[in-house]
Amino acid sequence: MTSVPSGTPDLHIGMASTGDGATIASLGALALAGSGPVQQSPLPLGDAIDQHGGCVPLPYGEGMCHTARMGHGVVGMVYSTPPIRWLESHLEHERSLLVHELVEIELLVVAEQHRTRGIGTALLERTEAHARSVGAQFAVAKIRAGAFATMRWYRHRGYRIAAQGEPLLFTTAHGQPSNVSDGNDGHHLAVKPLDSAIVLQRRLPANGLSYLIAVTSP
Repeated sequence: MTSVPSGTPDLHIGMASTGDGATIASLGALALAGSGPVQQSPLPLGDAIDQHGGCVPLPYGEGMCHTARMGHGVVGMVYSTPPIRWLESHLEHERSLLVHELVEIELLVVAEQHRTRGIGTALLERTEAHARSVGAQFAVAKIRAGAFATMRWYRHRGYRIAAQGEPLLFTTAHGQPSNVSDGNDGHHLAVKPLDSAIVLQRRLPANGLSYLIAVTSP
């Protein structure tokens, strides 16, 4: 259960609603101007929210949009999806089986006047809790290279920051070896296991190409 940050008794974390699209697009523009994780233009997302609410149909699975409301206004939002690029690296018949293995934080932003109050953390926790409930093993986010404040923020919330191009190796719930990375596009991958039994270790083989590997603790 997501806790309400102290000092924000009127805060409500819940699913986005139809009619929230314009506010979500405006918040998304803040993320585009800053250093947070954002993988797409917020305008199509705003349109999708107005059409579908907080559960957006995707080619594989659904995008989930949670909002933070204070009073009658939306002051923050998080949008997460299955990692489409990773899914498309698998055979078509495998994708439906793998759609809940990972959750990717596509967009997480809080209005400037409401920051440093724990709202972003509450949004992230709600997304992680939902992903965990459908069987996801990991939450991931792509962070722009050089966005050190954002990296620290995620690190303090249990995420491991991979080096650029450094993959995560893991075994899917169906026993299939797999890996995911930042895509070598100027980002770092932030990774958090959603199962407390899973730990991440960094390995440096003789070829000098390091990687993270998910290991189940005894």
